[in-house]
Amino acid sequence: MLLNWHIGLACFCLSFVSICLNLLIFIPVFRFAFFGKRSSIYLIAFFNIISDLQQLFVACFHSSLSIIFGRYVLSGARINSFSVFLGWIHINGWFMESLVQPVMALNRFVVITLNRNYIFTFRRTLFLFFVIIALTSFSAACTQYFFPCCVIIVDIDIMSYMFLSIDGVYSYSNAILLVYNIFCTLLSTFCYVSVLISIRRANKNVVNNIHSNTKKQEARYLFQFVVISIFYVATWISFETLPYIVPPDQPIWFSSVPFLLTLNCSSNSVIFLMYNLEVQKSLKSCCCAKKGPNAGVIIHVASKIT
Repeated sequence: MLLNWHIGLACFCLSFVSICLNLLIFIPVFRFAFFGKRSSIYLIAFFNIISDLQQLFVACFHSSLSIIFGRYVLSGARINSFSVFLGWIHINGWFMESLVQPVMALNRFVVITLNRNYIFTFRRTLFLFFVIIALTSFSAACTQYFFPCCVIIVDIDIMSYMFLSIDGVYSYSNAILLVYNIFCTLLSTFCYVSVLISIRRANKNVVNNIHSNTKKQEARYLFQFVVISIFYVATWISFETLPYIVPPDQPIWFSSVPFLLTLNCSSNSVIFLMYNLEVQKSLKSCCCAKKGPNAGVIIHVASKIT
């Protein structure tokens, strides 16, 4: 029981910090996506943040707290209408996260490999995400409400997420989840491999410094998205494989899934904070703006003294 408490506390702290990091970059990414640059890159990142926050809300305030206190804090029971709804929030966020991966990869493929910047316009990308939101919401509803089996829930005994299986009934929910995961991973891998090949070729035939700088910036975006995809793949593979390899008397290994999920939801914000110069400048300008009035008062007082 003490071990469960420590695992739950670690999950809570990690997911809470991840929520804070996502909220930290939310405003600059939102501004670049909708008001400033109106860039498809930031529009994709914005919806990635939305999907991350959905999953982190369930991970932090439902899963982690339930593990800490040894009871289902928000839902009150392992399975009821509210726990099913919380599962809908979680799986909807995951489905959206899944589709964000190939959208990111296709964006890099179209811009870098095909050199067609005009395809991912602001309006087209926004429309694409409206379609994605409708599709993921419907898929999550099928998983939690329409399919005969199986709903996804939080289980404090294994300290992780699980499909509530029914004997003799095929898990259509896990099937649709696998379709999402495999399709999105394969499409993303194809696009990223194609982009890496095109970058290698471009580096051998650099025409001028401007072209070189543009390629470097695009490659930097590529690196950010590839790292995000790696965490995504590690999370879904562990969720699917652990039930087959973990001994029944060692459920602690299932707790690695919430940790990987939280790291996956943190990767977008951490990478933007570490490597995205535009987001860094935006955050620095906000900090300087807050410090500005105080600095002005100090200068004014100093001039009076002298």
